[in-house]
Amino acid sequence: MTTDPTSTDGQPLGERGLRTRQRILESVAACIETQGLRGLRLADVAEEVGFSPPAFYQYFNDLDEAILALCEEVGHSIPAFPVPETGWNGPPDSPERTREFVARFFEYWDQHRAVLWSRNVAVIAGDDRFQDVRNDAFKPMVDALRAEIEAAQREGRVDRSVSPRALGASLTVMLDRMAMLTPQLVEYWGTDDEDDVVDAVAYIFDGVLGIESGRSATKRRPTAASGRTKSRRRA
Repeated sequence: MTTDPTSTDGQPLGERGLRTRQRILESVAACIETQGLRGLRLADVAEEVGFSPPAFYQYFNDLDEAILALCEEVGHSIPAFPVPETGWNGPPDSPERTREFVARFFEYWDQHRAVLWSRNVAVIAGDDRFQDVRNDAFKPMVDALRAEIEAAQREGRVDRSVSPRALGASLTVMLDRMAMLTPQLVEYWGTDDEDDVVDAVAYIFDGVLGIESGRSATKRRPTAASGRTKSRRRA
């Protein structure tokens, strides 16, 4: 559960303190982007923000705590699975719905690749704090997919013997990992480009959700509303 940021001695932050804290987080993100997680140094963060390293400790106890706060912030901007309540205006069984969602999730990864990669590395290393942050970010997506799968089961489009929550969680983790590794898929596995991977992941979503894909031999590309930039390889 997110709480209002405080100083390291537990005092509420005023408007100026909140701005400084945000500048620190933006600096951490910039340093991770350019130097990688293992090359991150407090001195570089302080220089980027424009104050002395001791001032950093008014806001965070260490770099890990700042990275954790950054991951939590990035997690708040994770794309929502589109349902009518979140602005989807097309038919509920349209394959464009899943395709546009997957494309937006890949774009989200492109925008925050260094931070999200660092979060996942910390999770793999067994850091429960980063696992909790990722779980909180994933929960709305898992809940939306669970509801979608339950509806499909009631309509006979999805096998009722499979747990909707387990399916929703599996789709979410698969999507996150595919977005994480797509640059390597494109470069090393001979895939034509990222849109091929987006199409493939959307096809899997359609199958699990019981949506008739209706895909023709003509490749579908992102529309202006859902277009993505080409992803960058992690530094």
